[in-house]
Amino acid sequence: MLKKLLSLSNILACVTFILSLVALILYAVNVNSTGYFQGVRADGLVLLLIFVMVFDLLIIARSFLNLEGILDKVLDLLVMVLKVLVPLFIMIAILKLVQSRVEGFGYIFFSNVDVAKEVATPANLASAGVSITAIVFSAIAVIVALVGAFISPKKD
Repeated sequence: MLKKLLSLSNILACVTFILSLVALILYAVNVNSTGYFQGVRADGLVLLLIFVMVFDLLIIARSFLNLEGILDKVLDLLVMVLKVLVPLFIMIAILKLVQSRVEGFGYIFFSNVDVAKEVATPANLASAGVSITAIVFSAIAVIVALVGAFISPKKD
């Protein structure tokens, strides 16, 4: 049982879960802390990342089920579909986050000198830094999920 749990597919699903959770926490901190992006929400991002984490848990839970017959094949097909949906949902979440932050990044990092003195405050720079960190963690989660999508969940 432990060998099934420690398959590469499950390890990558766990890593994707953790990276998605970290990205979700960073997004929540970013929206709720002072700075340029305080209160600036990305519609649907939280729901997408929660779906990603649930899908990862379902992928891991499949290794605990030892079934035979048609049900086993249906669950294997479901796991394959979930392994495709996980990176897709994370990519959509990244796009939503970037879309809600790109204008602020432009003001904070690319304004002329006069405007930059007003906009590039430490709180705004910290807020932008947290947003960028959330995007980076999400991008790493996409890469891990894409690798995991090509690895069979069954350990032979």
